[in-house]
Amino acid sequence: MRIDKYTRQSIVRAIMADVPKPDKAKRRTDLQAAIVKAMSPAVRKVFKESPGALKTHYFGDVLYDNVNWGSRELVVGDVTKEKLDELAKPYKEEDDAIHAAHSKLESAIEGCTTRKSLMTRLPEFEKYYPTEAAPMSKSVPALANVMADLSKLGWPKK
Repeated sequence: MRIDKYTRQSIVRAIMADVPKPDKAKRRTDLQAAIVKAMSPAVRKVFKESPGALKTHYFGDVLYDNVNWGSRELVVGDVTKEKLDELAKPYKEEDDAIHAAHSKLESAIEGCTTRKSLMTRLPEFEKYYPTEAAPMSKSVPALANVMADLSKLGWPKK
């Protein structure tokens, strides 16, 4: 059975849907707590009284999810860029691992054009593969005299 590009993409999406996703809300609270801990005592005091008065930083790559578009900035106060990168590094590594696994899976599946080649290359994902299509009817009507019938109707048009 031949597998088209759309079906291969659907297989990859279905497999990746079963991979646990990182909890972006928990990431946000954990990262903000770590940033507050890294602030100087005076800035931490201002953060507790008026967090909106402090500098923010965009963490789109670490806090991005499809649900909560507006929560990619955190209050960073006087924390340096190097320290922010250090605090966000575990989350970036987790995201990179997910993206790398997705790319490897996509490459492996894109190289297959039949169900048999999918089963040979990646048998552990069999439940995601389409099943062999059975014929609609066991008794297919015989096609006879198609040309004669079309000729009676005036085919080919002169």
